[in-house]
Amino acid sequence: MGYRLEWRLLGREHRLLDSGEIDNGFRDRRSALEALGAFLMQFPIWDRDPADGSWWAQRSADADLKVKIVLREQVPSLEDAMPALWATKPSEQTALRA
Repeated sequence: MGYRLEWRLLGREHRLLDSGEIDNGFRDRRSALEALGAFLMQFPIWDRDPADGSWWAQRSADADLKVKIVLREQVPSLEDAMPALWATKPSEQTALRA
């Protein structure tokens, strides 16, 4: 399991302009939070939104653009969690046994 930092660039009226991910994920929460801290330090104004647990940053108090960052824990998909044999169809399992 790992963590992802997802960002969204918001314009006026919270209009989504762009989105992405910082560094394609992190092994643990601590390294994700360290990367988040380094990212936020690039901005003179930033804070945490207690309503949804995200962070936001702006270049100035009157800026039209705001970046919103969300820390998400990756949950393995069902296919990743199951052994390969369980994921095959019964007809394929019979062929594998032969």
